[in-house]
Amino acid sequence: MESIRIRFKPDGFGNALYARVSWSKLSDTTARPIALVFHAGGLLAGSSEIVPPAQTAFLAERGFVVVAPNYRLCPQVTAREVVVDCEDAYDWATSALSNILQSEHGLQLDGQRVVTFGHSSGATMAMLIGASRPVKAVTAFYPTLYASDVSGSAHQPCSVPPFNLMPEYEPSEEDWESITPAGTQISEAPLPVPGTIPPPRNRWQGSLLKKGQWLSTICPDQEFTVIDPLTKLHDNWPPVMVVQGDADRIPGSGIDLARRPCADMRTAGVKEVCLETVKGAPHMFDMQLTNADVEPGWLSVVAGLDWLTRYA
Repeated sequence: MESIRIRFKPDGFGNALYARVSWSKLSDTTARPIALVFHAGGLLAGSSEIVPPAQTAFLAERGFVVVAPNYRLCPQVTAREVVVDCEDAYDWATSALSNILQSEHGLQLDGQRVVTFGHSSGATMAMLIGASRPVKAVTAFYPTLYASDVSGSAHQPCSVPPFNLMPEYEPSEEDWESITPAGTQISEAPLPVPGTIPPPRNRWQGSLLKKGQWLSTICPDQEFTVIDPLTKLHDNWPPVMVVQGDADRIPGSGIDLARRPCADMRTAGVKEVCLETVKGAPHMFDMQLTNADVEPGWLSVVAGLDWLTRYA
């Protein structure tokens, strides 16, 4: 599999936002469909580098050019600007990217055949792009849902593991300098690594989730509909599959929340909706799974990716 990083837009400080673009060398010379994937991290952490490589390879081997954009991370921007970055990534992937890949790698893209997928908050972005752009299909792995419902779990203090085990944390002045460095827009930040002391950004994010303050932090104007795709339903939505573990306890995610939008989408006229339930699977269950695994988790991942290939 070939993979390169390409600048797709500047951030607010004049630096580059990058997308990782991946494809397989195939003898077929026809124009290739595009799979846009948005990374996890609650809009506060993560990057294109945490997208599971096995999922990228799966789609690349089936003829897709897989585009994984970075986006500006909160709190230096709000969720509204993150959505703009994701929309800009779609627009770039369906226009300028084709010329770049054609001239430098001899690849042709079909900008009319685009699918989106993502993980956690990235799955929410994939659904939002499906609502605003002509996307053929969406697969949402354990998405954050119903942000505009202030009675929902993402707005409430969380007392389940691991959040109940986290000590109280308030960033120091020095911590804030690393979270919001002067003159630099953060668009890539690691996720916490189990067994290590997390950096200030990750400790702060965990504290926000524990206190029920995550959404109000990334949406300081309290306009939660900005990141709630279920407020943007219409009968021209693309086919949507939600892949959800039934042991997911992350605020804003979970099997009960996943059942609800499937019903709402059908009521709104979305023609094809599917829920793939993964028994015993927690949040981000698929990050380390590969095609060497035969467990139900990988089979559900394949179901989600096959959903995209079916419609592209």
